[in-house]
Amino acid sequence: MKLEMRSVMFVLFSLFVLSVGSASWVQAAQFEKEYLYYRDANVPPFQKSREFFDMPNRKGFFEVTMVSEAVGPLTFRIVRVRGDNEKTQVQQRSYSLGSHEFQTSFDNASGEDDLIVEVSNSNPATVAKVSVFVVELPAR
Repeated sequence: MKLEMRSVMFVLFSLFVLSVGSASWVQAAQFEKEYLYYRDANVPPFQKSREFFDMPNRKGFFEVTMVSEAVGPLTFRIVRVRGDNEKTQVQQRSYSLGSHEFQTSFDNASGEDDLIVEVSNSNPATVAKVSVFVVELPAR
């Protein structure tokens, strides 16, 4: 009887772990599909990378996130583009020895703006690998 009860408990526990694991995987897959844009950039030492994002031609509120495990100073810059005009919205320097994270909002109230994300690597020895995520947020 005890052996049978252990078997039942083991099966129930296994099903629970599998369902939680698959639910997490499904949630991650859904979240991944919700990105408007996702790009990886490699920024050489003492160089900068500029990534242009052609935003949808509609009003919207977006969130821009950049993450990197690079060593050394990185500068993150968000630029609003309308036609040929560029205007810096936010610029921040991170001196972290890894785990750099920069997050800001981008309000495209007119639906006419595009986005440039710029990352400058001030480390003289290593390439900085940076991931950029742009997510459209629900209407407010």
